[in-house]
Amino acid sequence: MPVDVAEGLAAVRAEVEGACRSLVLATPEGVRACEGALKRAAEALRQGRRVWDWQPAGEAAKSETARLQIVIRRASRLLSNASQYHAGWLRILSAMTGGYSPKGEAVPISGMWRMSIEG
Repeated sequence: MPVDVAEGLAAVRAEVEGACRSLVLATPEGVRACEGALKRAAEALRQGRRVWDWQPAGEAAKSETARLQIVIRRASRLLSNASQYHAGWLRILSAMTGGYSPKGEAVPISGMWRMSIEG
């Protein structure tokens, strides 16, 4: 049975909105939740291109598309800001631990690893 385009887009939008809420939390768990929500949204869009009933898609689908675009832009801004924030802290940490190069730039941290400990 074909799925209504507007309903399908609304479900995708709900996933992206969930990703945004997770990003606003700014916790490692929130970032992991965001990743999962964005993957589910992308997969739903891929699947939707094949199974949604595009023929009768009208104003409701156009409206939902516009709402989805707004939420995707918000997620993009949140991800970009998070990236810039962490890059800034990495520069500060590099300067604090490695000092500065003769050109006045922070010396990069060598052997940078990611670790997550739960307990």
